[in-house]
Amino acid sequence: MKLILGLGNPGKKYINNRHNLGFMVVDRIVNPRGLKFKKFLKLKSRIARDFFDAEEVIFAKPYTFMNNSGKAAKSIIDACKIPENNRLVVYDDMDLDLGMMKFTRKGSCAGHRGMGSIIESLGSEDIPRFRIGISKSPENDSVNYVLSDYPPEEREILDKVLDRAKDACLDWIKFGLTSCMQKYNVKNRSEYGKEV
Repeated sequence: MKLILGLGNPGKKYINNRHNLGFMVVDRIVNPRGLKFKKFLKLKSRIARDFFDAEEVIFAKPYTFMNNSGKAAKSIIDACKIPENNRLVVYDDMDLDLGMMKFTRKGSCAGHRGMGSIIESLGSEDIPRFRIGISKSPENDSVNYVLSDYPPEEREILDKVLDRAKDACLDWIKFGLTSCMQKYNVKNRSEYGKEV
């Protein structure tokens, strides 16, 4: 069994925010497959399940707010007994240019409060993750920036980013982290041409 945990904030108010990129990626995988998310109180998340080559994969969106994502992550991991190498946390990252992506095995939260909550709850930085760039706030106002919607000029780029992120997550399910690191971790700017 594997887990893909997308990070974001619940509720219509936040649905198109930059900070909800993790939710958007999980939705991009789940929705075309005709699956529905169901709320599981004990897991503090909305969950969808499917099988890929006979392996069950859980897709999760915490209904805790971003800063308490760790409570949901720990609940799912403990209940489903998901080993470390079978977990992937997907979230937005201001340290990467818009459209850039990076898989990593471990590391600090680098200021991302959702990831920080997960590290604290699990008691380890050894958490496989998939970071997707949203670029830095041009006004150095990170809180309002991540909680703002994507502007019209970025939405076409976002659609392409979500398609590529979906493919990356499906590759992770099938081929694992090392393969995805080699394929998706690039050192140059985003292929979508967004200059920041």
